[in-house]
Amino acid sequence: MLHGHGDDAYRYGVPVRANFSSNVPPDAELAGLRKHLETVFERVRAYPEVAAESLAGQLAGQHGVAPAQVVVTAGATAAIYLIAQAYRGADSAVIGPTFSEYADAARMHGHDVRQVGHAELQTGNFGAAELVWVCNPNNPTGEVLAREALLEIVVRSPGVTFVLDLAYAADCEESPVEASDLAAHPNLILVHSLTKRFGVPGLRLGYIVAADPVARRLAALLPPWSVGVLAQEAGAYLLRQRGPDAADRDARLVEARRLARALAAIPHVRVRPSATSFFLLELGRGRAAELKSYLLRHHGLLVRDASNFPGLDERHVRVCAQTLEQNRWLEEGVAAWMRS
Repeated sequence: MLHGHGDDAYRYGVPVRANFSSNVPPDAELAGLRKHLETVFERVRAYPEVAAESLAGQLAGQHGVAPAQVVVTAGATAAIYLIAQAYRGADSAVIGPTFSEYADAARMHGHDVRQVGHAELQTGNFGAAELVWVCNPNNPTGEVLAREALLEIVVRSPGVTFVLDLAYAADCEESPVEASDLAAHPNLILVHSLTKRFGVPGLRLGYIVAADPVARRLAALLPPWSVGVLAQEAGAYLLRQRGPDAADRDARLVEARRLARALAAIPHVRVRPSATSFFLLELGRGRAAELKSYLLRHHGLLVRDASNFPGLDERHVRVCAQTLEQNRWLEEGVAAWMRS
């Protein structure tokens, strides 16, 4: 496990005015969820459903698949480790730079792991890989591989299982892939994050959608009661609500692009293109760790030092756009650091 993810202000003991380090919606409305959890709180006195069957059925209905094709997990990261366990000892190709837990989970379960780039993904040059791990949209770059292009790659490699992490699918305009694609492409495994989608990462709630035989293989390895009753209740409640819609997403993306332009106008800062509300900064001077420390201690702003992503270096910082006011703070803080 990588020690050095985002949202780590607890390590510094410094008050945070704005958190740019975690790729979750900045303005999630939680009052209704809080009230609902208060009304069902007494359910903690009993065990939850063994495999969150009711929530799995609710998700299956939304995706138009059979309930047996959905496996509910304690967050998308738990889903990643479950998949790695189910394919213990496989050859894995991880498309990077990307989230570290794919490679970490694969190595924990005896995989041979190879890091490959997006160019190799598009040419299908995976070597002997049995599993290919793809984050789409990709964390930390915000790049998106279009659905048609991705499915073309999947078709060309029928003997390869593609694990697609769709945690940030709601954060981009394009649909990276749909559960309906599983019927024609059973070598897909789709990983989703409810906590990212609804802005509640502390709940730890994710799920897998896969072809029936694959989903049953994964479900057989899931420990009983692995998702707590309050997380199950929260998931069921959130799915019944409107949730973030296209208008919310579009407004967030407009502000993210404005922020990206403003930061790119600061000397010695390069902003890498992104299709999401998070993106990478490449510093022309100084190190990511120094900028992170300065922003936190002098401005109360938390960013993600991205230097520990395989394929990136000490110059890279990831930020996720927040509110207009908070984004202005970041612009001022980065500019001040570059002038110092």
